[in-house]
Amino acid sequence: MKTASRTLSARVAAPFRVRVKAAFALALVAALVAAFAGCGCLRGYQVGPYGLYNTDIKTVYVQMVDADTYRTAFGERLTEAICKKITEQTPYRIGLAENADSLLAVRLTSETQSIAAYNRYDDTREKNVRLAVTAVWKDLHSNKIMGETTIPPVSMNDGVTVESNAYLVPEMGQSTTTVQQEAIEKIAEQIVGLMETAW
Repeated sequence: MKTASRTLSARVAAPFRVRVKAAFALALVAALVAAFAGCGCLRGYQVGPYGLYNTDIKTVYVQMVDADTYRTAFGERLTEAICKKITEQTPYRIGLAENADSLLAVRLTSETQSIAAYNRYDDTREKNVRLAVTAVWKDLHSNKIMGETTIPPVSMNDGVTVESNAYLVPEMGQSTTTVQQEAIEKIAEQIVGLMETAW
């Protein structure tokens, strides 16, 4: 009989202990937040993924990418990929030139393809597609070049050079167009990554 009453009291006490611990943890977190907020330690910080971006900028005008390559529609494909990445990954909206807060200018400086391996019939087994761009992101209100703290700027009006590689393996069902698109997506991702504010 004594063991039955002890078991019953242990069952009743266990949820009570859990509630007390949870309440204590919640009170501790609330006290820490209040202490930091009161001293101004949290001033200027934002919570969430949008805390990585400049809050003074709301819209970005993306110029059509200038392509120094003989391949057709490369500039249009890269511009489209950059616009998609901006709208998917940042709080910025794509704007028109006359009312945008910032300007993103990109120039495709190099597009090369090199064969990495042949099969025994001298067919291409693996090909490397490499893209290089120079990007400049400018605040149109202050005329300040932004994004230069992530990678040191080099040449072309304080722009940043970004490179991307993709590999073609025809035996896996890939074509030159799919690998070019993969390289375009990778480089667009890197360009949009430059829009994050420095820590």
